[in-house]
Formats: sequence, C-alpha cells, structure tokens
Amino acid sequence: MKAEPEQVKRTQEIEEATNLYFIHPISRVLVTYFARWGVRPNTVSVLGMVFGGLAALAYYHYAQWPMVVLGFVLMIAWHIMDGSDGQLARLTGQTSELGKALDGLCDHLSFVLIYVSLSLASAQVLGSWVWILSVAAGISHVAQATAYEFQRQAYDYWVFDKASARIVRPKEFEERLPEGRSLARRMLDFMMLSYLRVQFRMAGVNAMLMADLEQALQETDDQSMIRQAYRQFNLHAVKSWSLLCSNYRTLAIFVACLAGNPVYFFLFEFVLLNATLVWLRYMQGRQNRALQEWLALSMVNS
Repeated sequence: MKAEPEQVKRTQEIEEATNLYFIHPISRVLVTYFARWGVRPNTVSVLGMVFGGLAALAYYHYAQWPMVVLGFVLMIAWHIMDGSDGQLARLTGQTSELGKALDGLCDHLSFVLIYVSLSLASAQVLGSWVWILSVAAGISHVAQATAYEFQRQAYDYWVFDKASARIVRPKEFEERLPEGRSLARRMLDFMMLSYLRVQFRMAGVNAMLMADLEQALQETDDQSMIRQAYRQFNLHAVKSWSLLCSNYRTLAIFVACLAGNPVYFFLFEFVLLNATLVWLRYMQGRQNRALQEWLALSMVNS
C-alpha cells in the first residue's frame, strides 16, 4: 500500500490508544478505497450516523445480551466511519467548515439516538425520571465533546500549522456569512455557530493567548521555536483531554447495558465525566498561563 501523506494522518502523538492501534488503522485502509471509488467525506459522515442509528435500535433491547453485543459492534463501525471522513477529506482536498459541522452534527445525532433509545427502554422499567438524567447526560456530552475536540484542533494548528485545523472564532464565522443563503444553509450555519460558541465556552478558550500566539508567529523569524513551545506546554495536557473522547462512552454504554441498567451510563456521563471536564479545564488554564508567561519573556528577549 502506498505510504499515506503526512497531512492526511491524524496526529499520532496525541491519539488515544484504542484509536491509535485499532480504529484508525482500519479507517486508513477504508479511506484508500473510498478515495478510489469517489466517495465523498460527507457521505462517510452520514454512513457513520446510520451505524449509530442501528446501534440505537439494538440497544433498545438491552435486556437481551446478544442485542447489546450487536449494538457495541455497530458502534465500533460508527467509530471507524468517524475516523475515516476527516482523513478522506484531507486526502482528497475536500476539507471545509461545512464538512466539519456535518461531521460533528452526525456524531452528536448518533449519540442522541442512543440516548433516546436507552431512555425509552429503561423508562418502561424504572419510570419517567430516567429522562431527566438522560437529558442532563446528553447536555454534558455536548459540552465535554466540543471541549475535547477544540484542544485537539488547537494542538494541530499551533504545533503543526495544519490548515484544516485553523481555529475559527464564533465572531469571525458570523461575519463571513454571505447574504441570500437558502433556509437549509442558514440552519446549518446556525448550528455551526452554536457549536463554535459552546466549544469556546466549554474548552475555556484563552482569547488573549491565541492573540499572543498569532502575534509571536508573525514577528519571529523562527516559528518552529513558538510551535515547539506550544507542544512542550500542551502535549501531556492534550493527551489527558482524551479521557473525554467518545471511545470511553461507547465502552461505558456497553458495560452498563450488559449489567442490565443504562442508568449506570447516564451517571457515568453526568457525574464522572463532568468532574473530569472541570479538572481538565483547571489544568489547561494553568498550562495556558504558563505559556503566556513564556511568550511574554521570549518576545521581550528577542
């Protein structure tokens, strides 16, 4: 198989272990065929959502362990598609803000279908109060996932200067919206803008640090020094953010359903992962302040 261009690969040094050694190797093989067959990245995103919907149907019957296993297998298929669409977009030069938005939307919808399925099934046994916990878990999921994705994107942009990972601020996105858009396009743009706003808020984005980094890169003759500094300050932190990746949710859903009670998963999402988000934001804030101090000193001494 022909070697894959470096810009197509996800950044392996910050990749979660199950992605690095299982999901993404399979995705890379599929991407070569998708590219050969002319499959579009957005089609892969939608296909992944289909697998997520089928998993939701299987998990509705969580009282039957073969259906739980089937749901887990279908979710693995979703993960593989989710790892393929971005690689395919970069390989074929079809990256776009709209494609990123569709990818994120399909991902979230897949989990929404599973949350609804588990809530419908478990509420019949435990009562309608389950919906309160599942909605709280779902809102938590959006906050956690968007924060995690921002940290990965920021690392790719500041360390490796990946054009597809360029950070678009909500205000910048809003100002670039053209007039005369169709209703469907306005709805997609609204969802993308909402996604960016949630992402910036939940990830604890330091706007001043972003401005300092941009200024430092413009004023220095050695950009690699700035990029390596970002890597040094944030490599361990970004790896820690992987605790919020969807892989652990998939495993938690499987374990909770095998145990016969999806509520265990909702509690895992709402209590444990939210506590993890709070800790990660605190840790990231410390790293951001340390990097700002380093940038201030380096600019004074340059």
